[in-house]
Amino acid sequence: MSYARFPNDWCIVTVKIERSILPPGRIGLAVSGGADSVALAFLLTKGGKKRNAAKRFVVLHVDHGLRRESAEEYRFVKALAKRLGLPFRGVHAKVARRRGESVEMAARRVRLAFFAKCAKSLKLDAIATGHHMDDVAETFLMKLRRSSLAGIRATSEVDGVRFVRPLLGCRDSELKEYLRKYGEEWREDASNADVSIERNKVRHEVIPFLERTLDRHLVRHLAEISGRLGR
Repeated sequence: MSYARFPNDWCIVTVKIERSILPPGRIGLAVSGGADSVALAFLLTKGGKKRNAAKRFVVLHVDHGLRRESAEEYRFVKALAKRLGLPFRGVHAKVARRRGESVEMAARRVRLAFFAKCAKSLKLDAIATGHHMDDVAETFLMKLRRSSLAGIRATSEVDGVRFVRPLLGCRDSELKEYLRKYGEEWREDASNADVSIERNKVRHEVIPFLERTLDRHLVRHLAEISGRLGR
């Protein structure tokens, strides 16, 4: 699949990508290999000259070493960056849990430390992630259960690193449709099917049930509410 096969206006018609939140300067793309982050890489870099894209964007990837597939995902993301003509910066990290810390929390801490290091060494103005509308809705329900209404914002700052999330107006299904339309692949994390993990239970059981029995536009409505409360 060549870079040029992505038409300039396709995402305007189908995917609501918010480019205005991107600051000028160099942007790191946090690419795990999942559909959302792979779509992010294509949507932000397609249509431009590779040389210009290479000056503006760099692909970042963390191999947490927690699953057998992680080494292959590292190779997949590195190859994706090469196809897009983008620089690649990856790390094979060791995730050691601290007292009272879950594996997910420990992995997030390792990722943030890597991103902070890259932001400094590569002089990045921001790091873009592939969070989408479904993530917002899931987080809202999880926070609501804990009586906390803090959600996922389009922009945030963590330890001096600016994060931007241009895909919050997109559904997960739209991003996958985008990739399928052009025969692009992504990598599925098998642990995402484990409903003993709270987010997966909300994603695979709670939201589908509420969509069937209460509101088929539930995800969009929850995202809108979360956005209002987060202002």
